[in-house]
Amino acid sequence: MLIQKRWVQALGALVVALLAVMVLDRLTNRLVPEEVPGHVWDYMYYIDMAEHGVWGNPHLVSPYAYRFVTPLLARAINQALGTPTYIGFKLLAYLGLVGMLWGVYFLARHFRLKYTLSLLVMLIPALALFQVKFLLFDFYRPDQLAYPLMVFCLLAMLKRRYWLAAGLAVIGLFVREFLIIPVPILLYLFGREWWQNKRRLVPLVWAGLLILVTLAALAAPRLLIPVVKTQQYLDPLRYRTFLRVILRMTFDLKRDVNVIYNLVAYALPLILLATPERLKRAWQALGEYRAWMVIYVLVCLFETMYGGADLERFVTFFFIPQSLLLIFIFQQGVVSLHEVIYMVIAMVIFNRLLYPFPIWDFTAYLNFYGGYGDFLSTASLLRWLELVGLILGGLLLRWTWERLFPAQAVRL
Repeated sequence: MLIQKRWVQALGALVVALLAVMVLDRLTNRLVPEEVPGHVWDYMYYIDMAEHGVWGNPHLVSPYAYRFVTPLLARAINQALGTPTYIGFKLLAYLGLVGMLWGVYFLARHFRLKYTLSLLVMLIPALALFQVKFLLFDFYRPDQLAYPLMVFCLLAMLKRRYWLAAGLAVIGLFVREFLIIPVPILLYLFGREWWQNKRRLVPLVWAGLLILVTLAALAAPRLLIPVVKTQQYLDPLRYRTFLRVILRMTFDLKRDVNVIYNLVAYALPLILLATPERLKRAWQALGEYRAWMVIYVLVCLFETMYGGADLERFVTFFFIPQSLLLIFIFQQGVVSLHEVIYMVIAMVIFNRLLYPFPIWDFTAYLNFYGGYGDFLSTASLLRWLELVGLILGGLLLRWTWERLFPAQAVRL
């Protein structure tokens, strides 16, 4: 009966995740490439691969050509169903986004968070602008499949199924380079096992194999898939000024401001629900997983810093550490209902969830969320003020409520 109840609840969470994606889809306009003349964005390269394949395609560009899994799956769907290009991508967007939310639910349940709070943690990434809404607008990207691969890779590690996790990570490298993140975590786990088991060589052998397979997965597409040009910010194979580019990106103050903005903006729900004491207890409760968290954050931060201009999309991969911290904060039972309601309202407002993307005006499109590359404007300052205002509003609400209604807070 317990197993049956667990799966009934899991199916319920799946339905909630699907409904959340469907509601956001209704609130989101769809990118139509033909209606955006003059702008050759990333999606054009993924569409080209879906329509013309990879082998023998003379239009391939780095790094998009190395993320071939999503466009080729879209191509297979469209050929099987006889549907236009966008249908395959849209189906994959639904599959990936629902799968990602469902994976976050399983993550919460793994740590024995109660059902209703697990649903809440699951829905928080759905309220992030570039986590779900953007991929329902521009669904030609590969990120929608990278998210579920990441969360189920972590779940496999939590279940000590390390080679399943390694397999998902390696496959994920052909989807999005952020799937490199689980690899150093796995290497840490193999190293810890070697240390704790009287220096047995087996874990070191597994670690060596993982390194070799990962390097092969990274190198093979870059050696076998011919590209006509590169759009990578960091491309040591083609740019001799690799180190110079790293230094320039590191000390680009405008870009650094936008990196910080995107990190704070994505962490808005955590900032609104956390206090120093709650964070301290959550960090302590993480126990052995603190090392996982540190490795994840450092690698993700590196990829965010040097991955390209779409900083607002890169920071969405912090959904794993944010979800973990929220899970352990909710486990303490100290978060009040009014805090959660304010957090949801703040995310809906700040992330423009009720508004269409202004694709008709490129400047308005960049200002819609803000934080793109090193692009700063008056709108960037206004977005900062909005973000700070919402955070201060949350702090004021908590302070006022604790003093006016000290015995009336509804704890979750």
